[in-house]
Amino acid sequence: MTVTADLIIRNGAIRTMDEARPAAQSIAVLGNRIVRVGSDAECAPLEGPETRVIDAGGNTVLPGFNEAHLHIFGGSISLQQLSVATVKGVEDLAARIADWRAQHPGLRFIVGHSALYNFISDERMPTREDLDAACPDLPVFISSADHHTAWANTAALRLAGIERGAELRPGTEVVVGADGLATGELREAPAMNLVYKLSPSGGRDILGAVTSAEESGITAEERAGDMAVLRKGLAYCAANGITSIQNMDGNYYQLDMLRELDANGELPVRVRVPYLFKPGTALEDIRSAADWREEFQSDFLTCDFVKVFADGVVESGTAVLVDGYTDAPDHNGTPLFPGNELSEAIVLADALGLQVAVHAIGDGAVRQVLDAYEDARGKNGKRDSRHRIEHIELLQESDFPRFGELGVVASMQPAHPPGAMDFPTETYLPRIGIEREAIAFRTRELLEAAVPLVFSSDWPIAPLAPLANIQAAVTRQPWREGGKDQSVTIDQALHAYTRAGAWVEFRESQKGKLAPGFLADIVILDSDLAQVPQTDLARVSISMTICNACITYSRDGNTPTP
Repeated sequence: MTVTADLIIRNGAIRTMDEARPAAQSIAVLGNRIVRVGSDAECAPLEGPETRVIDAGGNTVLPGFNEAHLHIFGGSISLQQLSVATVKGVEDLAARIADWRAQHPGLRFIVGHSALYNFISDERMPTREDLDAACPDLPVFISSADHHTAWANTAALRLAGIERGAELRPGTEVVVGADGLATGELREAPAMNLVYKLSPSGGRDILGAVTSAEESGITAEERAGDMAVLRKGLAYCAANGITSIQNMDGNYYQLDMLRELDANGELPVRVRVPYLFKPGTALEDIRSAADWREEFQSDFLTCDFVKVFADGVVESGTAVLVDGYTDAPDHNGTPLFPGNELSEAIVLADALGLQVAVHAIGDGAVRQVLDAYEDARGKNGKRDSRHRIEHIELLQESDFPRFGELGVVASMQPAHPPGAMDFPTETYLPRIGIEREAIAFRTRELLEAAVPLVFSSDWPIAPLAPLANIQAAVTRQPWREGGKDQSVTIDQALHAYTRAGAWVEFRESQKGKLAPGFLADIVILDSDLAQVPQTDLARVSISMTICNACITYSRDGNTPTP
């Protein structure tokens, strides 16, 4: 009996990411699985009268991109907020706000995002007075591009009742000046949400990083609005060729909304959500993660790992360094989990068979996480845990080999190194100093040491588009003449966005490559990457995204607007 395919993609420059057959012309799909990969002639016999045939036009076909680190709710919300990514100075900010208000009459609260730390001045941090000058009559909240710092004007601080600061756990702060008044700077999510929860979104999009939204009195109307926002964000992922996402701030509220979308057949991408373990949470609460793992197990929605934040970011001084900051030698940051708290949490999660992903920016935080992973191995025994460290902006030479020794995954973002995309060097390099430049963002070195490497955007911290991030990875330049080359090849970058992304979530036998038996998660580009200069990769567009054999995005249809 001859099998008839439901779908055939032909005339493609297919990069299968499969060592057994790296290149092909055609793919045949039956149901939601690939049944044949080969030449056009090899797949042609599977074509029947009901087979849908897609001509790739000689363009590149890839496994669907696996976005291994983003914030889906926050990213979705950002699509309807004011971007201040290119703002420079108070006058420019005032003009942007005035234009935004004209486009959105009736606004009572203004939220801006993607601000660079020097968006007001290269010489100092922004202040509430700067924001007052740009908008004195409405509350204004502006988050940094990394979403670890925000600034509020006087109206917003007054609305939140924190004009003279607030009592918070170490590692998060409402910064107060010598006059006893809040400067407007808010460091880390708990401080930021004191203001942001009063914004139009109610702060529900970052509750996964603060508290459990299911305890926050959310109304049916608010939930319906949040689901509409998520639909747009998920569609935007599909429009960027993404078929799988790994969220990095999760709570039961997000999971419940995603479950409803899944039940209705409305998820255009496969979604992985963590249990977020926060500072100050009872250790035994981690056991809830094991319960959630059992509750959320569908082809499109899983919750099977634990996410932890070990520190903040370099720019605000909340990243934990081994030694002091170059411009503040007596300060090296405050761990979010002091003493043995982090290690105890990771040991318990590991004992429950859960994967752990830890945000660690500074070399001190990276060391703390490696120590915790080593402790977990010593107490629980060696297993295929695939524990991750997210970001790894600074890595001491003495800690470098521990990644390989402990089997730790490096989860990195090509857009994050200063100088990549729109991230400036002037607010970063003076903080770490020339003496630490050689141990910063060691992407190529980790890859050459055979450390498993996954790439992602950290959207909305950086632009979501995988091809733009891949361009940043392959065109990266040393900061100084004679500096280390940390660029990677395009094949390495594609692997880190496809095969490695599937592997790190333990689904390497189902997705991440185009081979018989694998899920039909496929992206078709509008160009042949072999003919595209590295400096033009970001210009390549997505022609079609196929997830689970269904077309989730077509350039001929409606494209979500960023």
